[in-house]
Amino acid sequence: MRPVDHFFSKLASLEDSLRGPSAVLESRDRSRLEQDFSQLVGPVLGKIAAVDLCNRTVDRVVLPLALRKLGDMAAFFLGEYDGETMHLDRDDWQEIRATLEDVSGEMDINTLTSLMGELLSRGILG
Repeated sequence: MRPVDHFFSKLASLEDSLRGPSAVLESRDRSRLEQDFSQLVGPVLGKIAAVDLCNRTVDRVVLPLALRKLGDMAAFFLGEYDGETMHLDRDDWQEIRATLEDVSGEMDINTLTSLMGELLSRGILG
């Protein structure tokens, strides 16, 4: 199983535990989500940027959709994004762009170039 698949599995379990349309993450669940996301995406973005992106997404997007978006974002950063089955909207792409711009001086240049090229091909960079 690929690391991103394992993360999607964890997200599905967390989503199953949420109750009601106005569900919120308990403190321990949010901490675990931050940890899991940063372990997966941290090697690309850096741990602090990964945690920040996780928190901004959870705060910006209604649950459980935020969990799915985090999985799709993780797949993007790992080069495993599938536009046919994964769904990030314009705001998500702008969030990814802002994150990459913030950490651009600290990232591997080849990885940054590849990810920015993906954003360019999607019309996010203009």
